Amino acid sequence: MRGRLIISRFALLTGLPPKTLRYYDEIGLLRPEAVDDQTGYRAYSAAQIDLAVRIRHWRALGLPIDDIRTLIQQPGRAPEVLRAHEQRLSAEIADRQQALAHLRHLRQETPMNYRLDRLPDRQCLTIRTVLQPPHYEVIPQALQALMHHVRQRGYQPAAPSFFIHHADAAGPGSLVEVCVPVEGADLRSEGRIEVRTLGGGAAFIGRFVGPYDQTGAAYTQVVEEALRRGLSVSGVTAEFYVRSVPHTPNPQEYETDIAFYLTGDT
Repeated sequence: MRGRLIISRFALLTGLPPKTLRYYDEIGLLRPEAVDDQTGYRAYSAAQIDLAVRIRHWRALGLPIDDIRTLIQQPGRAPEVLRAHEQRLSAEIADRQQALAHLRHLRQETPMNYRLDRLPDRQCLTIRTVLQPPHYEVIPQALQALMHHVRQRGYQPAAPSFFIHHADAAGPGSLVEVCVPVEGADLRSEGRIEVRTLGGGAAFIGRFVGPYDQTGAAYTQVVEEALRRGLSVSGVTAEFYVRSVPHTPNPQEYETDIAFYLTGDT
C-alpha cells in the first residue's frame, strides 16, 4: 500500500466523503487503484485526485451520474452533455421562479370573504357553449351577445350576470352556461339564446377581488376552504360578476363571487 492514499486521506484531498467514495466504487464510477485482499481497505493513487475533484464539481452542478459517466468515458461529448444540462437547469429555474412568484402572491393576497348561502332560482337568458381552456374568450363573447339581445328587446336585467360550469362532460371541453338574469314575463328564446330558470341551490361562496385572469387561483382557494369545513361539493360551479366593467374601469376593483354548489340539502 506504500505510495498510495488511504480512503480517509483521499477523501480529505478531494472533498469527497469516504461514504461517497465507497458508493462511487460500487457503481463503477471511480474505483480505487487497489483493494487489500485481507482487510478490504481501499487505496487510491495521487493521479486519481484530478478525476475525483472533477466528479465532485460535476455533482455540485447537479449533473446526473449517467452524464458524469459519459463525460469520463466519452470526453468528446462534453459540449453536448453540458448544453443539455444547461437547458434542464434553465427549465428548473423558470419553474422555481414561477413557484416563488405564486408563493409571494399567496402571502400578500387579502383573504377572501366566505359564506354559505342558498342561491335563489333565477329567470335568465342563457347561451350554452363548450369551454376548452385556455380559450376562455367564449364566455365574454356569449355575454356580449346576451347583453346585445337584452338591449335590442328592451328587457330589464335583474341581477349580476354569471356563468355556470356544469359537471357534465362535453367532448374534449366542458359545458358552460352564460346567464343574464332578466325580469318580465314576455321573454322569448331566439337562436342559441334560451330562456331558462336556473342557478338555485345550496352553495359555498368566496368573494374574489381582482382581475378576471386571476380568478383561476381563487377556485382552488374556495374549494379547499369548503373541504376544510367538511362540505361536500357537487362539481358544479358558478361565477357571479358582482362588480365588473359597468361599475369600474379598474380591473383590480372587480368583485367576483366564486360559488361551489353543494350536494344534498346542506
